[in-house]
Amino acid sequence: MVTEKSRSRVLVITVHYKTTHGVLALLKSLQALREFSMTRTIVADNLSGGEYLAILRRGMPDIPSVELLELPANLGYFGAAKFAYDDYLAKGHDLPDWVIVCNHDVLIEDQDFFSKLFSEDPRAAGVIAPRIQVLPGRVDQNPFMTSRPGWLRWTQLRVVNSFYGAAAVWDWLYRQKQAAKTSWFALRGKAAAISNGGRQSIYAPHGAFMIFSRRYFEAGGYLDGNLFLYGEEISVAEVCRSLGLAVIYEPSLCVVHNEHTSTGKRITRFTYECQKKALRYLTSRYLTGSGSTLSDGK
Repeated sequence: MVTEKSRSRVLVITVHYKTTHGVLALLKSLQALREFSMTRTIVADNLSGGEYLAILRRGMPDIPSVELLELPANLGYFGAAKFAYDDYLAKGHDLPDWVIVCNHDVLIEDQDFFSKLFSEDPRAAGVIAPRIQVLPGRVDQNPFMTSRPGWLRWTQLRVVNSFYGAAAVWDWLYRQKQAAKTSWFALRGKAAAISNGGRQSIYAPHGAFMIFSRRYFEAGGYLDGNLFLYGEEISVAEVCRSLGLAVIYEPSLCVVHNEHTSTGKRITRFTYECQKKALRYLTSRYLTGSGSTLSDGK
């Protein structure tokens, strides 16, 4: 457990649920980075159970900058991240320059990742979206959305999520499109070098790896714990939009994403219900008149 009350430059929060190998691989990749000593990492466990916790405890590095935080319940992705963030501050730690919230199925291969991040001004943006190379083809998942979706896009999403069959077909078509794109890049040997353009201001960052500046929280931004799975991208985008903070896509910051090790290779009825609830919540909170008033996300 972390007991030293000090200010680190980066707080990394990764959320775990019964997939220990991903967390341990992520921690190993973090330890190999330059400037790792300037960071703290919290593994927020969503009530995985004793078997998984035992594996994590055996495999986690025995250093004070890495903490395993056992949650009282399964709070989902952003719910767990919010719990860990609040717990960190409650223990007397100062707000760091950067707070990273990420899936457990990501890796950082660039040893200078933190050095590059430290060259960024934490007062100049609300959120930074890195280049996220999804395996196996390393196609870039950012920007998640370059511009705010209009009424036609939201109507489409509501129709797709109106019943499970439609959502399943849409999900299958999306995965086929991504697979074709991955194959196209892989055949040409270009994927590892290609990003989706240069540094730019965007609407929404991909939720697998988000980098929040201290300014985001100082200005009143928050992690919306009401979202269990899905929807965190729109939530963050709308918070930044309401506070007048920029979301910046920065491809020089790069991570690798082994997508769907958390949620599976296809949509299930459980994940469908999570998507449906997230869409309903986002619409009522952020995309109607009530969305203009920010709260603390509790």
